[in-house]
Amino acid sequence: MNKLYVILIIIVFLPKTGNVFSSESIFDVDNIVVKKETHKKNENLINTAFKEGFNKLTQRILKTSDIKKVSNTNLTEIRELISHYRIIQNEELNKQNSVKINLSFNREKINSFFFTKNISYADISKTKIVILPILVEEDKFYIYSENYFYKNWNSEKKIKKNDFIDYILAVESIDDIKFINDNIRNLETLNVSRILSSYEIKDYIFLIIKNENNKFNIFLKGKISGGEVIKNISFISEEENKEVKFNYLINQIKREINDLWKSKNLIDLTTPAFLNFSLKLKKPNDLLEVKKILVKIDLIENYNVLVLNKNFVKIKIKYLGKIDKIKQKLNEKGIKISISDEKWTIELT
Repeated sequence: MNKLYVILIIIVFLPKTGNVFSSESIFDVDNIVVKKETHKKNENLINTAFKEGFNKLTQRILKTSDIKKVSNTNLTEIRELISHYRIIQNEELNKQNSVKINLSFNREKINSFFFTKNISYADISKTKIVILPILVEEDKFYIYSENYFYKNWNSEKKIKKNDFIDYILAVESIDDIKFINDNIRNLETLNVSRILSSYEIKDYIFLIIKNENNKFNIFLKGKISGGEVIKNISFISEEENKEVKFNYLINQIKREINDLWKSKNLIDLTTPAFLNFSLKLKKPNDLLEVKKILVKIDLIENYNVLVLNKNFVKIKIKYLGKIDKIKQKLNEKGIKISISDEKWTIELT
């Protein structure tokens, strides 16, 4: 028999806000589950959700070093940053004596908050990275077989709900094995693009993990967000259980890669930029549709219509971040861009 679930949704708008929910916004934090039994008052329950939501937001968009700078932010400050929240209750949650809460942070207030603390945050979006980890132990090299890191990198236990990077493990290849073996003593200078750039994914990482008496030296080389990256990382672990130790190491390396990706995609809040473009009008509601798209892009602070006639509209936007990101996000929303003599023309596809 099919179960019928009754879902109760309560949306609370905090004072002086006018935003709407957008699942595409980096400022939305969803699925915060709070146990009722540990909170006698609803206010305490909501406050717990606010703190957890703020922590999840900062962990998602800030580098590790910057997360520490805001870790002691008090509840009063956090409440000021939230535009509204949504409480979800259903039969399944009631059985668990829990509620689910979705938060939406106010973009302008978040920008101001980080600006005053001289912190830049990353424009997070789902991305893919091809990865090939090679394990070195006792002067033996393990590429695919007997390589714990290759076999367990994408283990379900290690994939977190908030991870924004999907790792694609390099496919086992005889040619790649030969190429690596031919250069086994000079892996740091290996032409990584030769084995990892053929996956139709722009980002890739080659890892060398050396295990020497509980000290791990990791050499990381590849391309992230179009830029070359090379980094050496060291970890020491006294953990005797090899599986626990290696799992810890995988999580630490992933955190380092997250920080590298964020560093390449930081938004400079101190220097907003402006862009003018013309919109070709093919249908009566084209302008309305473009307006809907612009307000959904977090990097765009505001826009103004400069010229309007029956053939085209000239629009000026104020945005944060890199121009390539704006172009990418417009394309993702179904806007075709043509650039001629540095003049932008857009149209809906």
